[in-house]
Amino acid sequence: MTEGTTTLDETAAVDDLLIHTGLGSLAGQTDVRKLPGRNQNWIGTTDTGKRVFVKKLEGHPQASAARVRQCLAFDRILRKDTSTALRSPQLLAADPEKGVLVFARVDDARTAAELIREEQLTSELAYSLGRTVGLLHDLPVAELPHDEEISPLLPTEELLEAIPAALFEASSAAELQAWSLMQNDAELGDALRRLLSHERLADRVAAHCDLRLDQFLISDGTVHLTDFEEFRAGDPARDLGGVVGDLLHRALLDAAAGDRQGEEPPSRDRMLARLTEGIRKVRPQIMAFWNGYRDTRDSGDDQLAERVTAFVGWHLLDRLLAGARTAPRLAALPRAMAGIGRKALLTPAAFQSTLGLTEARA
Repeated sequence: MTEGTTTLDETAAVDDLLIHTGLGSLAGQTDVRKLPGRNQNWIGTTDTGKRVFVKKLEGHPQASAARVRQCLAFDRILRKDTSTALRSPQLLAADPEKGVLVFARVDDARTAAELIREEQLTSELAYSLGRTVGLLHDLPVAELPHDEEISPLLPTEELLEAIPAALFEASSAAELQAWSLMQNDAELGDALRRLLSHERLADRVAAHCDLRLDQFLISDGTVHLTDFEEFRAGDPARDLGGVVGDLLHRALLDAAAGDRQGEEPPSRDRMLARLTEGIRKVRPQIMAFWNGYRDTRDSGDDQLAERVTAFVGWHLLDRLLAGARTAPRLAALPRAMAGIGRKALLTPAAFQSTLGLTEARA
């Protein structure tokens, strides 16, 4: 185990599964290292020479078991459809009761999030990401569950009214401020309810349902899609909005970075000008992603772009909540970015051309 990392001693379920399935053991292997993330993740080589990525899910055991089963459902469908060009790390072993997943390691892989941080996410690669999502949505959907109770996803109508006591007690002051702003915004509430209603009426596809740039691994020019714990039959707009929202959110952060270097906070007009420039710069990548998707899959859904835009708006509000977890109060920048998200939610038909989610090629 690499120095400074957490050992596998407290997670015997990992080695038990590896040994039981004939993959070997990671115990005592010198190249094992722990990776950051909301779950416990390791990569390494077992004593039989298997290069693996291991994930042990956090959370309630029943919820973790359900998430492992969703990964198994995706793996069954992917391996059955031999005609698809979709690529995903091979699932080698899984234990739903222990919440453990073992995948074949994708060597020399980098996430799309890493590439965009280093300004290496080209329009050609963005097109490939869109094509990858199109291939996912073309997988057979008939045997997939579409019960919304499998794993509640934000936004929910219940949280637009009030948050439960447990969430209230666990929330920071900034999170409570963000929830208060959203719950007291009648127009925003109506827009979110409208989006949820349209989502329920949409034709179902094989959907990832937790899709962001981190879930794309790129190795030697090949795109691999990962993390299918929320996999189900769902609205394609949720996946597409997650990726476009992530592209937009990161671009807005980068656009505002220059002003964060100064001693004085930027004026409201300067901040909005910076954010507008961020939208302009990321628009070619968004268009390439969108075109890659549409060239791969003809959905026949003339409301898709509008719902995607609305989910982009929700993504920016979701990022406001995520950032508020570790903040004492809501700062001006995340509130300004959430304002852009609000506009996308309230007027998606008008805002979709701003993002480049149009029918015509550029």
